[in-house]
Amino acid sequence: MKALIVTEPGRLTLGELSSPKPGPFEALVRIRGCGLCATTDRELIKGRQPYHKDYPAVLGHEGVGEVVELGTKVSSFKVGDLVTRPTAIWPGTKRDGLASAWGGFAEWGIVRDRLAMAAAGDASLLNDYTALRQQIVPSGLSVADAVLSISLSETSSWFRHLPPVAGKTVCIAGTGIAGLSMILWSVFAGAEKIFVIGRRAERLRLAVELGADHGLNINDGPLRPRLVALNGGRGVDFFLEAVGQRDQVQVGLSLLAPGGLVAIYGVPEKLEYAPLALGDGPGWAGVAHLPAEEHRTHRWVCGLIKRGLIPTSKLMTHHWPLASFAEAFANEREVVKGWLQID
Repeated sequence: MKALIVTEPGRLTLGELSSPKPGPFEALVRIRGCGLCATTDRELIKGRQPYHKDYPAVLGHEGVGEVVELGTKVSSFKVGDLVTRPTAIWPGTKRDGLASAWGGFAEWGIVRDRLAMAAAGDASLLNDYTALRQQIVPSGLSVADAVLSISLSETSSWFRHLPPVAGKTVCIAGTGIAGLSMILWSVFAGAEKIFVIGRRAERLRLAVELGADHGLNINDGPLRPRLVALNGGRGVDFFLEAVGQRDQVQVGLSLLAPGGLVAIYGVPEKLEYAPLALGDGPGWAGVAHLPAEEHRTHRWVCGLIKRGLIPTSKLMTHHWPLASFAEAFANEREVVKGWLQID
């Protein structure tokens, strides 16, 4: 089967490997599409992703596909189900000399039935990172919407760990899919005022279209005086770090009101932020590194999409056939969210 393979850091190619064969607790999936991640995928290609160092590896962690065959002990999936995050090679294993960088950019993958395994006495995958995220997509969603639901479920599940934001002010750092989706969750949660900071004027305009009150361009000078002037003379209650750059916690502290919280979603290189100059922030502030647990909000997000409450056309903006992967990965600036069509 065809698959996108990072043969070594810096080199991505369309190659061949043997198709997976499902075991008793596994279902075979015909992968229909896989989302491009502007952070994880690109960092994996560069060899800088902190959770993965094994090459060559099959790329792709936002796949969606259709179940076509069931192992003899599978009970949680059925043929015809559309499922998220099938993997061509299970993480932590190898096949044909290839490791798994989650392996969603491939023609075939597998999902594992963690609940059936647990019922049979093997609870080893009950809380497994990959198995937990292999969710059934409710009927009525397109492949593109299902791919988008992965990103939205990840950020919404992260957002639910925040203290209540109703009546509070929020500043979001980042205008990629993560930052833009956090605007939606802030709106739904009743935030009083939403600021977004970024470098691209067109993305800041989109942020306002999605519900932000103000988009502040980093290139236009110091942020705090502008934000404070727009916020009644005070800093914000929440700073949501969706960029993953080393200086962002410092930026967040500088924009907080006393008692505010910097909440980290981004993944900086080596999982390290720059040393903090605490004098730039309020005397009382918090920093939280919150978990994303997309399985907890996936059905809710899919329901929002089905009811037309998510402006999907503003978020899922591009798609390409698998053979055009080089064009897709070279097109970063124009893409909010994009996906490769596998079939």
